Amino acid sequence: MMDKNKVKELRTDNLVKIPYFDEEAAQDYLDMCNGGHLDWSTDENKERLGKIIGEIEAEVGGGINVLAMLKAAFQGKGEMGYSSIISKVVDSKLQNTLLTDYLARANKDDNVYKFEGITVAPYPNSFTMYKMFSSYLTIVPKEQMPIDMEKLNQAILGERGYYEMIADDGNEKSILRFNINAFRNNYNLADFLKMKLTYYCVPVGTLNLENLKIENEFKYMNKTEKVSAEMVLGDTIEETDEKCTVYDVIIAGVSHE
Repeated sequence: MMDKNKVKELRTDNLVKIPYFDEEAAQDYLDMCNGGHLDWSTDENKERLGKIIGEIEAEVGGGINVLAMLKAAFQGKGEMGYSSIISKVVDSKLQNTLLTDYLARANKDDNVYKFEGITVAPYPNSFTMYKMFSSYLTIVPKEQMPIDMEKLNQAILGERGYYEMIADDGNEKSILRFNINAFRNNYNLADFLKMKLTYYCVPVGTLNLENLKIENEFKYMNKTEKVSAEMVLGDTIEETDEKCTVYDVIIAGVSHE
């Protein structure tokens, strides 16, 4: 794996696109760093909250009592269309705040690994590869398909929420795991094949690459070790499986030079 200390840090002032952001994982990380949920009663956070509300008011128009509108929206009493607009603005502002807070912490944390300018690809005959190809098959008219792709996807993929991609920096391979619900701006797994991004990740374990194949993924039974002639004679047997570190991806971002 590349030296993470040499990777250029992501900052909100040099970001031009965020195609992927696992907000729940980022919030969990910040909660653990803060020893719990952020305390908005402190003077510092009151000032931040006031700034956020001011930005929302400026975006939706002057003379609007944002707090009153939010309260009405949460209680289902607000005008539906207008409440929806304000809700989207609030979500955007809170997401930006979460992103800024996460990067500020993660850039100082050696336990958060950063990969820069790498390309990713699915492992052959893996669930990820099947997922990517099955989405393209939806362009074929349903009546021309010999099977119901929607039902096949449900049977094979089920409620699967994470998909693995292989990252190779030329020296070492790593497995990057993506939350399928964390993609933004209509991006998907296939788009990442053509992009060079900076990834912020946390290590979660190790896995042999061969285990990513569909036929191997659910083989968790311990194999009984067989005695061979090589073992009796004291010859060593080279392990063929390639074990890699697995990382959960929190952010994938595009930044300008």
